[in-house]
Amino acid sequence: MADRPYNPRPGSNYQNNQNTVNDRNWENDFKKTWIENGIDKEGIKFADDFGKFLKNNQLTTSQIRNIFGEIKRIQMSGIAKNKTAFLLLKPKMAYAVARDGRRGLEQLTKVINKAFDSVDLETEKAESQFQNFVDFFEAILAYHKAEGGK
Repeated sequence: MADRPYNPRPGSNYQNNQNTVNDRNWENDFKKTWIENGIDKEGIKFADDFGKFLKNNQLTTSQIRNIFGEIKRIQMSGIAKNKTAFLLLKPKMAYAVARDGRRGLEQLTKVINKAFDSVDLETEKAESQFQNFVDFFEAILAYHKAEGGK
């Protein structure tokens, strides 16, 4: 009995966890409350799984860091002074996807665009929501790197 490989029953958590990383609809699983109110345990789990997915789809750390570097530059001087730079992130990411075409980068762009749209620049919460956006992106990057993303 010990020689048989573990074969979970259909629908078991083990099987779901194995399939989740590659077959998940990342864009629909994103919750805007992670940006509006701050990341929670579910958001951390999402970032972990998404980081694995990105690594498995050959997204390189440098591709993520190109986008993240711009986000950090905006953060350093504040979102209030850099609304235009923040707004230009979406077209820059769209250009990167069109140029590269990798599934990982396409999925990252879809998720980050949803996170981006959750930051309301016209309210007093803009700064805290932007910080939540940065934290969310940083969690994805950290888990991608932890999985061995290059």
